[in-house]
Amino acid sequence: MLNYTITLEVLTPVYIGNGNSISKKDFEIKGNRANIYDPIKLYSIFGNRYEEFLMNPYSLTDYLSRNKANNIEKALKYSVYCGNSNIRKSDGIMEFIKDPYGCPYIPGSSLKGVLRTAILSYKIREKNSYEYKKDPISRGANRIEKELLGDTSNSLFRHIRISDSMPLSADDLILCKKTDVFKNGSPKSLNICREALKTGTEIKFHMTIDETDNVSHKKMLQADYIMNSIREFTRQYQDNYLRKFSTYDGVKYGEEIIYLGGGTGFLTKTVNHAIYGNEALKNIAYYLDGRFKRHNHKKDIALGVSPRAMKCTIVNHKTIEMGICRIRIEQNETV
Repeated sequence: MLNYTITLEVLTPVYIGNGNSISKKDFEIKGNRANIYDPIKLYSIFGNRYEEFLMNPYSLTDYLSRNKANNIEKALKYSVYCGNSNIRKSDGIMEFIKDPYGCPYIPGSSLKGVLRTAILSYKIREKNSYEYKKDPISRGANRIEKELLGDTSNSLFRHIRISDSMPLSADDLILCKKTDVFKNGSPKSLNICREALKTGTEIKFHMTIDETDNVSHKKMLQADYIMNSIREFTRQYQDNYLRKFSTYDGVKYGEEIIYLGGGTGFLTKTVNHAIYGNEALKNIAYYLDGRFKRHNHKKDIALGVSPRAMKCTIVNHKTIEMGICRIRIEQNETV
């Protein structure tokens, strides 16, 4: 058994949702921050007036501007920097996942999924089988993963365990809105606001790798192989997709990066370019067209890029991609 520490440095905002949305009734915009309140404690402060507020269409920002309370800070759960995210008092905020103590964290399963995609993509390119191209996107990767990484009973990833991250702080969060950037560089901001980890946040995980007698798996379970898989996945994603956008500048991030969490885009979660090669554009466009008919993704083929929008956000007046982290894997010394 080998033990490792995985360290992530957040380079662009990372969003891992918990499925909840913070409504306009639960947060207040004050200056460049969004204050998130506990509704039960607000009720204890305002009593029946708070019940009446819940029945009307006003936001909490409006309510607190008209109803002052000296002890309002007792109802404050936490505060998040919103900067120039242009969040409106009527917006909802997609909440970041938190532990029972209210601390943001990243589940180990999220990071494990990133490694699975990178390793599978790398293994597909190593094998370079034309047979893989015959499978449709809807089921091709599942069959190929079983062949190359093993089925449920003997999967490569049965030997890899990754802990949830060490707990983080609400001070590590920032609010950012979803922004689509098109091939010509034109941005389109959408009214989807997310809590995300801000640039510079350091995140640590523990990874344990068990020994195996499977020769192929032994090779893939080495830290060097995992890092080579990550580099190769980053290169192919940049070369086959990102470089088609006029505003893209990936050199500043390097190759030892991963795309983590929600809002990073379809291609960061899939191995379609590794499977289909030069035929990937057409296959991806037709697949997306079938899933999202009103977007008419068949037009992506003429544009030369699919999906047609790069997934970004705006922080400090700069448009940047979502979910980029620098990754480092270090083996722990045995005692």
